[in-house]
Amino acid sequence: MSNEKIENEIANAARVLDMEIEEVKKKYDSICETNDLTSADDWKLALSLFRQWFSGTRAYSDAPARESTGTNSLVKTANGFFISIDAARDMAAMQNERIKNEYMRDPDTTYEIGRIARATMNDMGTYDVSRMYEGEEQTRAAKELPKNNFEIESGEWIIPLDNLSAYASGPNPNYGKPLPHEQFRMAGVFIGDIEEDVGVYYFSYKGEASKSFNPKTFTSLTMQVIRDQTNTNRIYGFKQGTLESLEIDDRQPEIHNYQNGIGELCSDNCSELIDLNRYHTTAAGKSYAERFVVTDGSVSSVNMTPNAYGTRRVTITDLNSDFDYEGGSWAGTTCWFPSHVDIDFGIGSSIIVVGRTSQGRNEDGSVGDVTLNVSGVLVAENRGQIVEPFQVEEEDLDWF
Repeated sequence: MSNEKIENEIANAARVLDMEIEEVKKKYDSICETNDLTSADDWKLALSLFRQWFSGTRAYSDAPARESTGTNSLVKTANGFFISIDAARDMAAMQNERIKNEYMRDPDTTYEIGRIARATMNDMGTYDVSRMYEGEEQTRAAKELPKNNFEIESGEWIIPLDNLSAYASGPNPNYGKPLPHEQFRMAGVFIGDIEEDVGVYYFSYKGEASKSFNPKTFTSLTMQVIRDQTNTNRIYGFKQGTLESLEIDDRQPEIHNYQNGIGELCSDNCSELIDLNRYHTTAAGKSYAERFVVTDGSVSSVNMTPNAYGTRRVTITDLNSDFDYEGGSWAGTTCWFPSHVDIDFGIGSSIIVVGRTSQGRNEDGSVGDVTLNVSGVLVAENRGQIVEPFQVEEEDLDWF
């Protein structure tokens, strides 16, 4: 009974603090280990200490940003700069859409493995909802459906469910329940000082506040974050606190200070343009957060007209490398700039770009050149005129 109660309280704490259940479970285990609460009879004391930790943490997460006081606070001050910022994406909507597509391809299997619940409207205007739970079908009545529902046919709906029964750390309290309708999340790579530890930190932020969090890369700033106590190179934004604590420094460092920071701390992620194919292959063995690459080049072309994905195309080249005039096999690297990364430089500028490599195939099936999905840019030397999007104006062509 005590184990079930502890699991429920961990799940409730994670929900209120907007943290992953596994993160909160690790904190509970840490409390037990620190206080030598290893006996089955110690659960009441462990739970009491856990509730004290929760109360203190919630006070920080719900309050306006402020300097953390005391070494036991989870909230830490970070001083430094981002070299990479991804736009916030609705991860819940993407997952729900993926499950809907799975259902459209194979309805029976998707239902049988507990990926979705089925709902139909009855004569009383309410819903009959059924799901598979631990191998058995369950049916219940409901006055309304969760927001993440999809109408498949007139009077028939499906609801994507969390069908993961357990994590490595224990049972999943959300097993069999509807997935969130909306959950925005963004990520970044931060170089800076946290508790006098200077290094590279992988930043993650979820929730409504993450949609408005978009500091410009290579801009010195201060913010408050939660530092992962297990993986100390990972930091998290919390509620509105991180967004509201964000302060851009009045005096910005010289460009060479940013360059030095990258060279000292990100050497394993640096690559020359001509070696991006090799880097793309070796990066496949890294975790997603660590796959970013830092490279530099001279801007040879800019197309400010967004494509279907809202990205704009910039080509950069290495003027220090030899150019193959005979074969013409390499004329530069295509960099795709999303809408949240500014293009405030012209042709001929020297820039440092940060992003993740991608490689597709040519029409003949051969492997194409590696391109770069940009998430950060530093203009080392700005030249030329900034190109504006080309807009076609309709004209009277009767003379033609």
